[in-house]
Amino acid sequence: MKPKIISWNVCGLNEVNKRLHIKNLLRDLRADIVCLQETKLKSASRNLVRSVWGCPYVDWVYLASNGASGGILVMWDKRVVEKMEDFVGEYTVA
Repeated sequence: MKPKIISWNVCGLNEVNKRLHIKNLLRDLRADIVCLQETKLKSASRNLVRSVWGCPYVDWVYLASNGASGGILVMWDKRVVEKMEDFVGEYTVA
C-alpha cells in the first residue's frame, strides 16, 4: 500500500476557521501523511493537532515559527506509518 502524502503552504494556522477548513479538506482527501508549511505556530499541542486533523491515531513533529514566518507541522496516521526517529533542524523537519 502506498501512503497518500499532502504537502501544503497554509500561511498560518492561528485562526480557528482556517483550521476547520483544513480539517475538512484532510478528511475528504484521506491523507496518511501531511506536511503543513508556514504554520506560524510557536507550539503544537495535541489539541491543536486534533483540531487540524481529526484522526485519533495521529502523531506529529513540528518546527516552531521564527517570529512571524516559518513553522512546519508534519502529521501522520500511526496505523500506516511508524516513526523510527525524528529530526528537527533550523529549517527542516524529517
